[in-house]
Amino acid sequence: MGAITEDLLKELKNAKDIKGFLDSHENEFLKETPVSFLNYIIEAKKLTVAKVAAASGAGEYVYKVFNNTRKPSRNILIAIALGMGMSLEESQLLLRISKLAILDSRDKRDSVIIYGFINHLSVFEVDDLLSQNGFVTIN
Repeated sequence: MGAITEDLLKELKNAKDIKGFLDSHENEFLKETPVSFLNYIIEAKKLTVAKVAAASGAGEYVYKVFNNTRKPSRNILIAIALGMGMSLEESQLLLRISKLAILDSRDKRDSVIIYGFINHLSVFEVDDLLSQNGFVTIN
């Protein structure tokens, strides 16, 4: 089983040299790319890019993300994750792999989005909740 992030950080703080740390933890680092992770989820859930494009509300842009010709923003990835029916945990991992801020329950807008993931809401329902509560929508 891999080391948890906190354990790696603790060890990194005490490391005498970075090369030794990197070499000894080669198997612990994230190696997925956003596109490879999205493709894994789309296969696991037996979805199509067309269905994800429609369900995410992001339309043709989704094809560019899956073709790796566009680097998606945080909002686009959240829309895609909602459109794919990802769990909160899967969406958080997608954001981490993408080197974007994970959803934070201490942020009011993010709390609405987290609520949407937990309650299996569509991106359109989450956008309605965001709008009703005075926040910028995802799409």
